[in-house]
Amino acid sequence: MLLSTLFAGQPDIEISGITLDSRTVRPGYMFFCIEGTELDGHKFAGKAAEAGAAAIVCSKPVTKVSGVTCIQVCDTSVELNRVSDLFFDRPSRRMTVFGATGTNGKSTMTSIISDIYSAYKPCGYMGTIAIRYGGFSRVPNLTTPDPVETHANLKEMLDHGMQAVAMEVSSQGLDRGRVDSVDFDCAVFTNLTHDHLDYHKTMENYFDAKKRLFRNLRPDAVAVLNADDAISIEGLKECCPCRYVTYGTDQGETSVDENGYPVSGSRCRSGTAETIDYFAENIRLKADGTEFTLCHKGKRYPVATNLAALYNIYNLLGAIAAMHECGMPLEQMIPLLADIPQVDGRMERIDEGQDFTVIVDYAHTPDGYEKIFSYALEITRESGGKIYAVFGCPGKRDTDKRPVMGEIAGRCADEVVITSQDPRDSEPAEIAKDILKGVEKNNCRHSFIEDREAAIEKGIRLAGPGDVVLALGKGSESYMYYEEGRRPWITDAEAARQALRKLAEE
Repeated sequence: MLLSTLFAGQPDIEISGITLDSRTVRPGYMFFCIEGTELDGHKFAGKAAEAGAAAIVCSKPVTKVSGVTCIQVCDTSVELNRVSDLFFDRPSRRMTVFGATGTNGKSTMTSIISDIYSAYKPCGYMGTIAIRYGGFSRVPNLTTPDPVETHANLKEMLDHGMQAVAMEVSSQGLDRGRVDSVDFDCAVFTNLTHDHLDYHKTMENYFDAKKRLFRNLRPDAVAVLNADDAISIEGLKECCPCRYVTYGTDQGETSVDENGYPVSGSRCRSGTAETIDYFAENIRLKADGTEFTLCHKGKRYPVATNLAALYNIYNLLGAIAAMHECGMPLEQMIPLLADIPQVDGRMERIDEGQDFTVIVDYAHTPDGYEKIFSYALEITRESGGKIYAVFGCPGKRDTDKRPVMGEIAGRCADEVVITSQDPRDSEPAEIAKDILKGVEKNNCRHSFIEDREAAIEKGIRLAGPGDVVLALGKGSESYMYYEEGRRPWITDAEAARQALRKLAEE
């Protein structure tokens, strides 16, 4: 694409690619100098020029190099969004784009949309688990990548026949403006609880970042809001420039305190089938699925799904509302909900013929822990079994929630095994000490095994008939973060399978 097409008044130079990473510059590329939280791209303008950049976009003066066009703008991030969209021929404008944000449930909700909506229109998925469309899948770099990668992914999906895409949208991605130029048709909110305060500092800042997705919606888009999430619903209604619909249940959501932590055992029912647009009543939770009645516009639809646990019914309701508001008939959709494909690392049951339950789940927040442990308690209430939990907490991330999560695990589990979980440059043993401050409040049996694979094996070896083993925090992730960056990890699911097979052979 010509530089003059991307920036009016500039020379007719062919631009072969765009990037904000000087290490990826190739001859003919346009390099954007982005000021990040740790690095300033202006310092790498010279390296970009040496690598063959045809143009450099900056917001402050850089050393000019012969043959390289320098374009100074007010805000390079704004221009990066605009140019990325234009360079890849505005792919989001030619697709139905769903965006989901909130603390928990984004991966499950967007995966459901991608799988079910594809029966109506071919729908890709972009988020924490993968970049996926059709039969293709690859590991993502970030939940919400930079504008160049985002629009490149959308163009790739469009070129391979996708007519829609379901995207997870993280608070950091929103705060950094990574999706400001994506044309969303539908934005869905899951819930708001304590997370990422190492980055946002306060719950107000965190929520304000989430609101950005809704503020940027065009007038003819639609917002889908969780009516039972008392902490977010009114603020989101106020900031929507478009129409909105709500979803909720006859059981209500768990409420949170002023710090965004879930209040154990609390419920907040906000409305009825007459006041909430997509309402689930007569919910019958089972170990391997759920039945309920969906109420919408005066009609009632019986729903049977293989999704288990109340929090997954919220994820499902949000997905149902989003898909229906974007054209998919409920009559076409509801039969498909009986057999929703397993979402990798989300409430994933690992079955090797053992007489106890093993679940791998991405739960990594206090609210996520309250929900997954509540489900485990429901299962063991029927079986009379015990709960064993294997988990850790990340290094350099939101240290305040470590003892809170330890307290929840210690209160609900019969024994916990603390282990490594993306330690980065922190010592896993020091992270474990923070977690154990909460665990020990409940006199729960505990141990620390730094090697995650060995820790998962111990949790499995502790279990007997009717028990539940939870491996939490990593989900389907196939890497671990250490000081030098990512290292491969076999995944919690594979670690559990290997331990179960080893146990069966003994």
